[in-house]
Amino acid sequence: MRRREKRHSSRPFPYVTLAAAVQKAISKPKISRRLKAAEIAQDWEAMVGDVIASHVQPVSLERGLLTLKADSSVWRQQITLLKPQLLDRISSQFSRYKVRELRVI
Repeated sequence: MRRREKRHSSRPFPYVTLAAAVQKAISKPKISRRLKAAEIAQDWEAMVGDVIASHVQPVSLERGLLTLKADSSVWRQQITLLKPQLLDRISSQFSRYKVRELRVI
């Protein structure tokens, strides 16, 4: 059996700060969408009230589309009717995310 030769690089291992590694990890699209939705979820109850918050939760935010998950078809319909008011509230509190549309699943 042949032995494998170990290859040693003359270049040192690149130094990366923890902050840079975390920033690179969260900049991936799938993670970024969920982190943005999680930030909105933290203030969700204050924004929409405890009744709505107990039945509807933010899931993701991608390209201005905030996806909400409702626990029933009745709540999907209710959110559809409240869309203009919810968009105004969300846009004023989270203007940096530029939420332009809501989708309820």
